[in-house]
Amino acid sequence: MQRGVWISFAVSLVVVNVLAEAVYYFTGLYIAMVFRISLVFGITMITAIFVGTAMLIGKLEEEKPLSGHTTDTLGPDRAKPGE
Repeated sequence: MQRGVWISFAVSLVVVNVLAEAVYYFTGLYIAMVFRISLVFGITMITAIFVGTAMLIGKLEEEKPLSGHTTDTLGPDRAKPGE
């Protein structure tokens, strides 16, 4: 997960700054550094959420189901001895 978040941080840092410079070059509109930093931080946090979700789904798919026999459970569906 750390690797994915660091990669997204680096990519978003480059992309946001390149786009901001392109906007300034073509339109003359300057995008403040505070707004750029908040964009980079937001993109990184959203990516961290998606990477974490993908990891949880991957772990969920690796889990093995229980045997399914009622004698192995401790819940209310277990029959009492002598019944």
